[in-house]
Amino acid sequence: MNGKALRHILSRSEWFAALPPALAEGIVAEARIRRFRNQPIYLTGDAPNGLFLLLAGEVRIVHYAGDGSPALLGATNPGTWFGESSMLDGRPRFSDAVAIGEASVLQLAPPAFRKLTEGSAAHYAAFTRLLCEHYRLAIAHIVSTATLPAMTRLAQRLLYFAEEEGRSLPGRRAVEFRLSQKDLATTVGISRQTLNGLLKQLETQGLIETGYARIILKKPAALQRLARREPEQLPQGGS
Repeated sequence: MNGKALRHILSRSEWFAALPPALAEGIVAEARIRRFRNQPIYLTGDAPNGLFLLLAGEVRIVHYAGDGSPALLGATNPGTWFGESSMLDGRPRFSDAVAIGEASVLQLAPPAFRKLTEGSAAHYAAFTRLLCEHYRLAIAHIVSTATLPAMTRLAQRLLYFAEEEGRSLPGRRAVEFRLSQKDLATTVGISRQTLNGLLKQLETQGLIETGYARIILKKPAALQRLARREPEQLPQGGS
């Protein structure tokens, strides 16, 4: 990847665009591109191995509950940073980051991170702001899971994953993405049985089409209305 392409991806990050110029240039100079294929970038319990920016492909972030069951926290798309928590506090990783298929990342390794932050409170604070951004997103998801109807939460997650890993279908105003129903049910906070019922409702209404480990959003605009809880658009669903 050439410097122009790298800077184009970096420009998609509001956090990076707001960095002090010296820090932004330092990240570009110190970071290195790495490639992964269907393998972990880091695993739960690993020592911090860097801050990462996804350049191409898909990376899924997975956390494990106390009983060992996995929960998909999210999928990152190009332009998304991840892995900052352990870099800031020095503690082991508390989630897995796994490349799905081919993925390229920009890695700011621990020595480079320390070089850019030691002796500069402003630079360290910039990375703290990145953590705060992700914290706000996590809290918003927790609140929605606790307070919104299941159908609303499902619509929101369908739109989220379509944006993160979706592919437009040629000749159709539809988006396809691949995600197991088990992972989807976990992120929505409902059982597989409840999820199946809600998906059937959406499919009957012509909003989606389901297949093996894939979902096609046939009418994203209608799902957006569901996600916003517009009363006249809400079908009856579980909670």
